Amino acid sequence: MKWTNVGPRIVFVVCCVAALRAVSLGCPQASAQERAEFDAFFDKVTKAEAELFRGRPESLKALWSRAFDVTLFGVSGGSGEHGWEQVGPRLEWTNTQYSDGTLTVERIASHVDGNLGYVVQREKVRFKVPGHTQDSILEIRATWIFRRERRERLSQLA
Repeated sequence: MKWTNVGPRIVFVVCCVAALRAVSLGCPQASAQERAEFDAFFDKVTKAEAELFRGRPESLKALWSRAFDVTLFGVSGGSGEHGWEQVGPRLEWTNTQYSDGTLTVERIASHVDGNLGYVVQREKVRFKVPGHTQDSILEIRATWIFRRERRERLSQLA
């Protein structure tokens, strides 16, 4: 089995800002309904991310915001992509890097408050590089930052 190393004791950070359906501005604390909506949306994100590691980025791309400030850093973001013109192709690029993947997550923390939310988790991905038969393993700490938008799309700010 091949381990994918990011470097000596360096942890990859994946930051994403996701968009939930619009709700009232200025909520000081998430209601039970807002929390349930946030959790349901993040479940969609997790399923779409699992598909990405199977070499199918379409479902994650469909959730991603087309806003001017969308960014992507970390495991799929190289040194950082800004704007949909860069983020879209980077997400598409992932199908040349991952196939037959499985994703396991351990949520460390999450919070939603008004129009912002975040999730911090450990992710372990077992995958094959397309064209290779040997399994690779990638372990990262991922930080997802979410912002409400009118549509259910991801938007990432660094």
